[in-house]
Amino acid sequence: MKIIDSHQHFWNPSRGDYFWMDKNDKTLFRKYGVNDLLNESSTTELFKTVLVQAAPTNQETEYMLGISDSTDLVAGVVGWIDFEDINQNKQLKIFSEHPKLVSIRPMIQDIRDVDWMLNKNFNQIFNSLIDLDICFDALGFPIHLDNFYKIAKTYNNLKIVVDHLMKPKICKNDKEEFNDWKNKISKLSKLDNVYCKFSGMVTEACENWTEEDLRPYYEVVLNTFTDKKLMWGSDWPVCKLRTDYKGWLNSSKNLTKDLSLSEKENIFSENVIKFYNLKV
Repeated sequence: MKIIDSHQHFWNPSRGDYFWMDKNDKTLFRKYGVNDLLNESSTTELFKTVLVQAAPTNQETEYMLGISDSTDLVAGVVGWIDFEDINQNKQLKIFSEHPKLVSIRPMIQDIRDVDWMLNKNFNQIFNSLIDLDICFDALGFPIHLDNFYKIAKTYNNLKIVVDHLMKPKICKNDKEEFNDWKNKISKLSKLDNVYCKFSGMVTEACENWTEEDLRPYYEVVLNTFTDKKLMWGSDWPVCKLRTDYKGWLNSSKNLTKDLSLSEKENIFSENVIKFYNLKV
């Protein structure tokens, strides 16, 4: 079964715009490129990937598009634009001319204002995404779920994918937090234009995580989004804070082992092709 990874990163900290990255983090604060991923995934069925932004600059999006031009591994790029700059609508149109630009992702998890995305001045950009057939990657925390629901309802022709299950706190979570996340993401899943990435779970779990720690969260998104709207992603190299590429992939396969072959193919390749309209 071929794997199309819906969510991975390449970066070079010397570029200077990864403001969230801790310089003392020996795992993440280093350059990661195509060969690093190919080497780490060499014993897996990885076929193609979607390369996702990690810095809030147009320059990083240009950097990623350049990487995508240099390798067939990258089938799509999720870029960034500044929603607060009215001139960025022109930049969006320029980026959209690149055949591998498939989505835009503002780094909402790092923005203090929970209601930032509801700014009425963003209406033009959201409508441009729809007109240009560009998707929207929803990055945030459970506290943002209500507002993402409002966006998805307002712009019901905008294809939205929830990154990393919206990052529920898996490590030492309590029942109230779990139920709140479950109820809100279940509500969001009912909207036809919203998908979810089966990714980013291990870094929300404790260092001594087990697959059973992840299972309740996986079961929620499987039962709500179903195999028709769930797509697997590695979140490599961020996942290396807990495990390597193959380790997370193997755990994902164990969690999905009771599904039929066609259901697994949906989650591990077909849905990401359909959602991002990848040319593979």
